[in-house]
Amino acid sequence: MENAIETVNLTKIFGRFGKRLTAVNNLNLSIEKGTVYGFIGPNGAGKTTTIKMLVGAMRATKGKASILGHSAGTVKAKASIGYSSEHPNFYSMSAVDFLVYSAKLCGMPQKEARSKADELLAWMGLENFRDRNARNFSSGMKQKLSIVQALIHDPEILILDEPTANLDPIGRHEVLDKIRALATKQNKTIFVSSHILQELEKVVDHVAIVNKGNAIMQGDMTELRKKFSEKHFVVDTTNNEKFMKTISGLNGVEKAWMNQHMKIEATVKNPLSFKKALFSAFKGHEQDLTEFAPFTMSLENIFMKVIEKAEGENHGLNK
Repeated sequence: MENAIETVNLTKIFGRFGKRLTAVNNLNLSIEKGTVYGFIGPNGAGKTTTIKMLVGAMRATKGKASILGHSAGTVKAKASIGYSSEHPNFYSMSAVDFLVYSAKLCGMPQKEARSKADELLAWMGLENFRDRNARNFSSGMKQKLSIVQALIHDPEILILDEPTANLDPIGRHEVLDKIRALATKQNKTIFVSSHILQELEKVVDHVAIVNKGNAIMQGDMTELRKKFSEKHFVVDTTNNEKFMKTISGLNGVEKAWMNQHMKIEATVKNPLSFKKALFSAFKGHEQDLTEFAPFTMSLENIFMKVIEKAEGENHGLNK
């Protein structure tokens, strides 16, 4: 199957003489059609630079990126993309006129463009603001209008840079629901960068974690949760302070601690061996063991573990 987005050793280096900065370093992504793909990383990780190369706003230093098989930046590639930036701004014109203008730039006839603009404004809950000057919109309304603008020509792929950054909690929830629906009901591919991981994980199928220009982890969310949860357990007893020493001393336990809910968490070397050792330790007084389950790993948990590991490895190399 042809990928919606693909990059091969995509690299961007800023500066020609003296100090050079590698913002994106040999990035390889393969994003299937119909996927909601999360692209996350700390500030300065290279996310926005990558997005600018995908939409054709910036040329790569080396490597390549393609959109539905077309080289990024070409007319065919751009025609397949709808893009919403992190800090959208608009000409001094009404919301509906701006959308009609954008649609006509994509070759849409005037009548069809106005009909589509009204349809999308209503879909985003902006119909009462259609005739207001978009330049005077609040930051949250500009964010919503930017997403509508990205959809005006009905692209196959949406590239969204921090689409909920300027929205209140209700607005973020509404926009994320719409993003999910665009993938499930219209089979659009959504490539989304966001720092709000607790909300992002509700809509993404796959995720790539980038740090200092490198993709340090990527994969299916279900598989990543399973991978990071299989050696991490939650244990609750009738007296956690009493049994903490017992659990931390079990064979194969790497680390045990009390979490914010005053339950015991433990990371282990071998899950099966840990289960056997735990049940053996409570043999005869099983009633004291009230909970034993794999830890439910969130996207934020995974992100922190991956970044901490990468930073630790970099620190070791720099010693």
